[in-house]
Amino acid sequence: MSKFLAIKKKFESGQIKKSEFIKLMGELHTLLFDYQNLLNSSVAKKIEISEAGIIVTLNSGIKLHCIVGDNRVVPIEILNFGNYEELLWDKFSKILNKPKTIFDVGANIGYFSLYMAKKFRGAKFYAFEPIFQTCEYLNKNIKLNKRLCNIGAYNLGLSNEKRAMEMFYNTKGCGGSSLKNISEESCVRKITCEFSTIDDFVRENKIKGLDVIKCDVEGAEKLVYEGGINTIKKFKPIIFSEMLRKWCAKFSYHPNDIIKLFRELGYKCFTMSEDSLTEVFEVTEETVETNFIFMPK
Repeated sequence: MSKFLAIKKKFESGQIKKSEFIKLMGELHTLLFDYQNLLNSSVAKKIEISEAGIIVTLNSGIKLHCIVGDNRVVPIEILNFGNYEELLWDKFSKILNKPKTIFDVGANIGYFSLYMAKKFRGAKFYAFEPIFQTCEYLNKNIKLNKRLCNIGAYNLGLSNEKRAMEMFYNTKGCGGSSLKNISEESCVRKITCEFSTIDDFVRENKIKGLDVIKCDVEGAEKLVYEGGINTIKKFKPIIFSEMLRKWCAKFSYHPNDIIKLFRELGYKCFTMSEDSLTEVFEVTEETVETNFIFMPK
């Protein structure tokens, strides 16, 4: 039971007087003004509270649902830190030449797809999210931003084989869910999800081209690329990939294995600075970047 309801119940049952009830509730209601101050230093510009849920509107106009109990969902991250990855994505968008087809692998609640859909109105987005509970919010956010009607949500994971697989769902931070128990927290529970490969999905859906792949799957990125070798060879998409050494280690490989894989496919690896791309030949213990771009030579 929430603090609000607990205090109200005490008042209604006669455990506290009206004056005490008003005082206690007033102390809680001051949070509304604290949130107003929080918005001043954030890309979030409005918080809506209704029976349907809590929705945060960003300065871009994008609206995102909050998930009760999830401390790391994107709108909460934005309220906590003022922004998410908008600056990085904006720089990435500037190297793209009017993409027509974009795969968002590990779409979570859809913020990347929504952000890029505003940049590229003519593009078709395929947003893949294997966890049913998270995919529900992905669909909610797409409907909430219905003017961005070029995003298709798929309750499906992508890996190097097509079958049902066990995932570790982080109920307190859905973005940290993975095929491995990377966080080892008590709030993680096992669920079964359906997976396919990029190659199978492209073939089965008769997709004629692929310009961009964004892949953030908490350590399983190499598996995704292994399942898309033929598609990557054929269409040569630009790839935006997360690569964290600690998550890759959970899958018994190193980010350099991905760099080597793409090098053999004719790609170069880069990181982005404020005004340029810097080629990366290997990831070392001194590497601080976690997001990389792979571009065909």
